[in-house]
Amino acid sequence: MASPRSAISNFYSSAVEVSGQVLGEDSTGIPGVSVKERGTTNGTITNAEGEFSLAVTNEASVLVFSFLGYVSQEKVVGSSTRLQISLQPDIKALLEVVVVGYGTQRKSDVTGAISKISADKVKAVPVVSTEQVLQGQAAGVDVVAAGNAPGSGMTVRVRGQRSIQAGNDPLYVVDGIPFDGGLNQISPNDIQSIEVLKDASSAAIYGSRAANGVVLITTKRGSAGKTTVSIDSYYGVQNILNQVNVLNADDFVNFRKTAQNRTDLNTILAPEEIANFENGRSVNWQDLLLSMNAPQQNHQISLSGGSEKTRFLVSFNYLQQKGIIAPSDFSRGSLRINLDHEINKRIRMGVSSLLTRNLTNRVDVGNALIAASQISPLGDVRDEQGNLLLYPTQSEQLVVNPLTDIANNINKTWENRIFASLYAELTLGKGFTYRFNFGPDLSFENNGVYIGSETNAKKGALDEGQSNRADSYSYTLENILRYTKAIAETHKLDVTLVHSIQNRKYTYTRVSAQGFPTDQVEWQKLSSGTIKGFDTGFEDWRLLSYMARANYGFRDKYLFTLAARLDGSSRFGDRNKFGFFPSAAFAWRLIEESWMPSASWLSDLKMRVSYGTVGNTAISPYQTIGALTRSSYLFGSNPAQGFGPGSLPSPDLKWETTRQFNAGLDFGLVNNRLSGALEYYRTSTDDLLLSQSLPPTSGYSTIISNIGATRNQGIELTLQTVNLDLTSGFKWVSDLNFSANRNEIVRLLGDNKNDIGNRWFIGQPIQVYFDTRYQGIWQQEQAEEAKSYGRTVGQIRVEDLNADGRINADDRTILGSPFPKWTGGMTNTFSYKGWNFSFFVYTRQNFLINSAIYAGNLGELNSRFNIPQFIDYWTPENTGARYPKPLPIGNNNPDLNALGYVDGSYVRLRTVTLSHDFGKTLISRLGMQSLRVYATLNNPLNFTSFKGWDTEAGSSVNSYPSTKLALLGVNITL
Repeated sequence: MASPRSAISNFYSSAVEVSGQVLGEDSTGIPGVSVKERGTTNGTITNAEGEFSLAVTNEASVLVFSFLGYVSQEKVVGSSTRLQISLQPDIKALLEVVVVGYGTQRKSDVTGAISKISADKVKAVPVVSTEQVLQGQAAGVDVVAAGNAPGSGMTVRVRGQRSIQAGNDPLYVVDGIPFDGGLNQISPNDIQSIEVLKDASSAAIYGSRAANGVVLITTKRGSAGKTTVSIDSYYGVQNILNQVNVLNADDFVNFRKTAQNRTDLNTILAPEEIANFENGRSVNWQDLLLSMNAPQQNHQISLSGGSEKTRFLVSFNYLQQKGIIAPSDFSRGSLRINLDHEINKRIRMGVSSLLTRNLTNRVDVGNALIAASQISPLGDVRDEQGNLLLYPTQSEQLVVNPLTDIANNINKTWENRIFASLYAELTLGKGFTYRFNFGPDLSFENNGVYIGSETNAKKGALDEGQSNRADSYSYTLENILRYTKAIAETHKLDVTLVHSIQNRKYTYTRVSAQGFPTDQVEWQKLSSGTIKGFDTGFEDWRLLSYMARANYGFRDKYLFTLAARLDGSSRFGDRNKFGFFPSAAFAWRLIEESWMPSASWLSDLKMRVSYGTVGNTAISPYQTIGALTRSSYLFGSNPAQGFGPGSLPSPDLKWETTRQFNAGLDFGLVNNRLSGALEYYRTSTDDLLLSQSLPPTSGYSTIISNIGATRNQGIELTLQTVNLDLTSGFKWVSDLNFSANRNEIVRLLGDNKNDIGNRWFIGQPIQVYFDTRYQGIWQQEQAEEAKSYGRTVGQIRVEDLNADGRINADDRTILGSPFPKWTGGMTNTFSYKGWNFSFFVYTRQNFLINSAIYAGNLGELNSRFNIPQFIDYWTPENTGARYPKPLPIGNNNPDLNALGYVDGSYVRLRTVTLSHDFGKTLISRLGMQSLRVYATLNNPLNFTSFKGWDTEAGSSVNSYPSTKLALLGVNITL
């Protein structure tokens, strides 16, 4: 009989070292999978990427892979030393892998509030910018257009607005590295998943930058196997979503007659207007300005594959979006290379890299669109030689021809960016893993501007050129130590320690000149004109961080998470340079309790509760130190330059601090035919970074201080339902989310009084509309009362709030807020034998906007300018009108601003898609793995009472109009 020592020796002499990766349905690694050699106690668990390494007895050994919520799988080792295992989910649980900060978790183990958007959902909505994918897809995430010009991004708010003056944008993290700037540089086709960390517990690991939530973006990676080629391409055309029609020639003439109380055309129209009117010529300036059927196209080719040691993904993307107002457009070319390589059984290295070049052509849509909405329809577009006229009518030289304005305004921006995430991972043994991350980010932006003399800005004066250059250099460096330990099926421990450094440098150069010999110079040779101004600048900030997180699970029923982060920021003074941000969370999987009734209708039930603290550093560098301001003066009789104090130092500045409580319930019914989550949260933000007014005797106007507090609270509901799943192959699935948020100011300046000048009111939302309230139009029988207020019959009547017989600033009141009372999104998907039909509906309800279009189209409703057709103005024969009587040129209607406040609620059919996946017989003949063709409509229908360009386009008359898009596309895998 062999001795124990010799048995051990024999084991090691014949042992086989096996490594590999365990993948889920979405081809991402599953962490925490139990890997055991059958019939022994020999085993391990997978790391954050699903990787494992284990020495087994011999090639005949059988490995058992088990993970809660997945069907266990056994695999004979054989001659393979590198295994790739794909686990199939158990229908009894919601167990997809969720990316959390610095790692991944099973969804069943998550203790915080996290929303995930999978690659399928990203792919379902053809978008230019990644932020657009978030709209209506995640409960608690409110997304609206920051602008609708080509390449424009979105404004994203996670669980409301917390800060009054500091930033409210979430932190974006791409492949583990913070990503500053617009997400329109990332091709949505490259995205594997998007996770939104909403509560303080899940976001606290990002500490001082996580007060507004964290958006984690994970890009696709290659997998072992033969090389796969994917082609994704679409082409579509855009049209305006809603046009604000103005008065035609006949109605415009009647408008002028009514306003000026005259009927003789010679007294109300310019000679060229009379000639055009008598000849039946009328100009629709908007039709001339707006391009119909503006194309949009996107093409991407990706190659992925690899061996057991090396896996790769390479993608090339080109996107072009033409604007409906020429020559505005946006184009993007990008190259992505993601590479993973296993040097040996203990060391892995890899990189995620992005090289992109964007070109944006902007137009001065403000002046052009205002002009197209206001200018007389009876003017001339061109002179007799066919040249564009600067002024369409001789009588109007305040607003220029919008076509001339566009033709002589050039604004081009080129942006080149190199962004990467490099890592090296070392398996130390006994559950320890060390990972080194390095993320360089370089951005080079060049902007050229030319404003010709024939524009609204110059009106015949000297032309002007500008050259602007901005470069940023930043890097993130992280050391991550992770320890995982599983004891049987009872205890699971996962500890993560992080040391992080982030540094960003920003420089800019600006030069402008005027009076060029020819328009061809533009901004290319500024020295050929007269230099008008120049400036340079430099900015540098750093962040030093230490983070610890521990996840502990007992019998997969009781789950605990503790996290803490210490951040030191160069933006703050020595007294408050470091901030500490702790959090704790607990989840209870009731479904795993033995005393729970074994009802077939209940498939998942988990309660969650968390509390944590996060911060906000969103102020500019150097705010804590005093600044100097250059001044010009006379030294005797000679001009001289000097410097004096420009701002007071604020050495005591510190982070805005947000404390958040979150309670959640995850549930699944009838084998998860109905599943979802219900959340309640309450957030308190203190030490707001606000500009505090100073007495004039101090010599300064303001100083930034930590004063005031706000509160956010709300509820969120997320549902996924399998409505029909028939044996015939027909399936109907729905995804629905609902969010309601309320924010309010709790405390303000030292005296804790309302700040009326800034429209800040304690107990009210952070942003409100504070103005007089519209009550109607003064009628003939109210002539004497109107006179007592300094008004006449036919003018606007507003509420005398304090009943003092006067209308002044004291009669203003809070009319409403631009924040919606609730938002929601719903996606329905129908599939049958390769055919798929889906539609996505999004809504924002009960919010107010202040629209200049409703307030008289910026023209004070005098007859100088045209007005929208929906404006129903008062006349003695039309006393029920909402708008006042029009006035002669040079007169203004008082209180017209009261008409600008209107409800902006809308329900939008965001996307409709019909697609077909061709069968295996056809695609095999074509040498393909898959072939999908689809047709999509973006924004085909919009239901709202608002009559402006679009509630998302903004409340102003000069916002870039929203568009709808129709496209055809194809997805091919070879």
